[in-house]
Amino acid sequence: MDLSTFNEALGLASSAVGLTGKAASTITAIKGMFEGGKSPDSGEASKLLNELANELTLANMTNVQISQALKALNQELLRQDEFEREKSRYELFQTSEGALVFRLIDTMRNNQPAHFICPVCLNRDRLVSFLQGNGDYRNCQTDSHHVYQFANTPYRSNSDSSYF
Repeated sequence: MDLSTFNEALGLASSAVGLTGKAASTITAIKGMFEGGKSPDSGEASKLLNELANELTLANMTNVQISQALKALNQELLRQDEFEREKSRYELFQTSEGALVFRLIDTMRNNQPAHFICPVCLNRDRLVSFLQGNGDYRNCQTDSHHVYQFANTPYRSNSDSSYF
């Protein structure tokens, strides 16, 4: 999982706590102006009320950003869960030529045909990419450089004599 979204949410939460603390301090200052039956300085009261309005607006905007960051985090966790569920349907398989690929577990087929997937794409890119072909080699459908040997068919000559 990409931790940048998580770190962003933590940073926003920390910022929101600071903004809330500032707003609480401003409220305390405003309340102090009215304590003891004093008549508050209207200019100072107006300044503090404007400051409070700004702090509350910033806190509200930060809360919206936190909400968006948490939603993005939740979506990322759901994608990760879905990937892990899909990955658990496969097992590592060694071909007769020693290549390692992932094979769909028979009991997890869910009406899908038996197939193999690319281990590079699965582990590096978190992508289920089918291996295609029926000969000695099978290619990854996503990256043609990912080639896996499944068999080694000997070369057959059409004549009894050597080519040379």
